[in-house]
Amino acid sequence: MNEVLLTLEDVSCLYGERIILQGVSFGIHSSEKIGIVGINGSGKTTLLRIISGLIKPNTGTVTMRKDLKVCLLEQDPVYISELSVLQHTFPVAGEIKDEYHYKSILSRLGINNFDEKMGDLSGGQRRKADLARVLAAEPDLLLLDEPTNHLDLETIEWLQNYLANAGKAVIFVTHDRYFLDAVATKIIEIERTKLFYYEGNYSAYIRGKLIRDTDDKRKETRRQAQLKKELDWLNRGAKARTSKPKDHIDRVKELLSKSYLISHQDLDISFQIDRLGKTILELHRLSKSYSGKVLFTDIDHNFQNMERIGIIGPNGCGKTTLLKIIVGEEKPDNGTVKIGVNTHFAYYKQDEDSFDPNLTVYEYIAQFAEVIKTAEGNKVTATEMLKRFLFDGKMQQMKLGALSGGERKRLYLLKALMFGANFIIMDEPTNDLDIRTLEILEDYLDAFKGCLLIVSHDRFFLDRTVDYLFIFQDGKLRKFAGNYSDYLLVKRFEQDATEEKKEPIITRPKRIAKGLSYNEQREFGLLEKEIEKIESELLELESRLNDFANPLSPNDYYHISIAMQELENRHQELLTRWLELSDKQNAGN
Repeated sequence: MNEVLLTLEDVSCLYGERIILQGVSFGIHSSEKIGIVGINGSGKTTLLRIISGLIKPNTGTVTMRKDLKVCLLEQDPVYISELSVLQHTFPVAGEIKDEYHYKSILSRLGINNFDEKMGDLSGGQRRKADLARVLAAEPDLLLLDEPTNHLDLETIEWLQNYLANAGKAVIFVTHDRYFLDAVATKIIEIERTKLFYYEGNYSAYIRGKLIRDTDDKRKETRRQAQLKKELDWLNRGAKARTSKPKDHIDRVKELLSKSYLISHQDLDISFQIDRLGKTILELHRLSKSYSGKVLFTDIDHNFQNMERIGIIGPNGCGKTTLLKIIVGEEKPDNGTVKIGVNTHFAYYKQDEDSFDPNLTVYEYIAQFAEVIKTAEGNKVTATEMLKRFLFDGKMQQMKLGALSGGERKRLYLLKALMFGANFIIMDEPTNDLDIRTLEILEDYLDAFKGCLLIVSHDRFFLDRTVDYLFIFQDGKLRKFAGNYSDYLLVKRFEQDATEEKKEPIITRPKRIAKGLSYNEQREFGLLEKEIEKIESELLELESRLNDFANPLSPNDYYHISIAMQELENRHQELLTRWLELSDKQNAGN
């Protein structure tokens, strides 16, 4: 039954002095998967927080089913450093109940040290712990704010499959276009305080938006024509009449106030860069360890002009560390980094600079440069460049503390790129940036005449911007010529080929029981049947684990893993006894 879980009626909300949402009304049904998109600062996070009950709208009502259980994954959840991962995962800090349930979810997300303190985890590991916390609660309505931020690609793909097949309602904000395509059954776009609804996934949304834009253009053309006709009529008769009919004047006022087209100001990324020299960047036998853990060893690479490299690998494998070594923020344990004399880096960090919340937008940029060179060689002021980055005059006087997380990211992007570097290094640049900004950034990077080195979990972004991959695997660096989709195809082909070569779970010689006592012969025969039964069960369970078309929930995955372990232990016991009887039989002969 597709029941209504929650409704919003005529909801409006302010963020500071800005109207974020106005007159919002819609219902959420069970099993719906709703993706929310919109530019940074449009109110996506605010909408999730209203639905969760964390904030109240300025006007309107939110009505939910009486027993509805709602859980929200925020972009930056608060955590207690001293708590263990397991304690953090459980809803009540320090209280552990049914710990196998929570451990299974943590394990499926790649966290196996349940006693590790939250304060000792990497950003990606903390994100996994936060995700485990809301999934383990098993809510009726799951709210996720940028759930893929800081996650490695393997975890993103698992989460994508899990949510797509979950029998619960999910509302999520994300910039990950592949994720939207795989999970969403409906898209809500927030634009200029209003909500627009599209049935289907992201691909359907793109088609629907094109149809809507085309229809709006036709309506706007008709409006302009009608307005011209009314104005011409009024002007023609102005000398002959001392008064104009009120209905015509009202009609003109209505036509003037009603526009079907929303004017979009797109981000203008344009910076002058210097040409790269013969030597660009050379890495020689780089190695790095932390607290006895080897991150990577013997990394070698000589960068060529216009080389565009993406870096992928699990959380904690050393991707960010490698970038820090290249730009000189950290030193390798072994090896050297040689930077060309004409090579100038732009380094976009995963965690942006510490913003002084009391600085205005203009003051933040002006402290680095008041005049900036564009790609055409023209000099523009910081004020003009801020306008190009969608910060108008009023927003330039806003305090940094009043900006949304995405708006701060856009400002940080300006600061990172505005000096016109010819080698761009980016660590998770897609986190918190809206889709429209990402598309513009992708176009800029596509036309960029320098080198790119990008750590990213965003599969769509990688496909658009790079043509070569560094893949971290067990402390080694694998190089792959192609984008992420190319790599995924090769990876799946390799997995299929490996599975075809796999031996059966257990191989044992087939022997005929001879020379044993009656009871031993009977036991021998029973052992044969029980061993064959266990082997069949193991094969069935293994098939369920590897059935990617029907992904398991974290709880099912855990229980199947436990069952397989118990069966394998029992199988070993029986096989040991079977071999004893077999050896006795041979000795008797």
